[in-house]
Amino acid sequence: MKRLFFLVVSMLYLAAGEIEITSHKFEASEKALMSRFIGNVKLKRGKDRLWSDKLFVYFNKKKKPIKFEAIGDVKFDLFDKKGKEYKGSCKKLIYFPKKRVYQLFENVKIVTLPEKREVFGEQIYLDLNASEVNVLGSKKRPVKMIFKIEDR
Repeated sequence: MKRLFFLVVSMLYLAAGEIEITSHKFEASEKALMSRFIGNVKLKRGKDRLWSDKLFVYFNKKKKPIKFEAIGDVKFDLFDKKGKEYKGSCKKLIYFPKKRVYQLFENVKIVTLPEKREVFGEQIYLDLNASEVNVLGSKKRPVKMIFKIEDR
């Protein structure tokens, strides 16, 4: 029980601040260095928010979280260092906290605010440290971007 407590507590703190995760069910494996949150998962970290059906958190041997994997009906509201907001949804999201990099998969949609640019793709790479977005489409679902321009 002491080890399980340490695993949960160590997960709650990342280099850039506190993280809070709630769900209907929690499972942890010290041997696998992994925790699972299942059912109505909600994650908060500063202004960032994430919602999903499942969330797996992977740790290194020092019990520091190195990767988050959200699966299911994933929705997110994220902010880069400059305060730009990225709202969206996808089927699967992988997050690497050390780099603040997100990999988004399947029916991905991101709206950047305040510009209100919409980006759609099958895979999107989002680097919040560099404020960069890279999008891949497929033959059936090409990359699509929607934005407004002003006529003078």
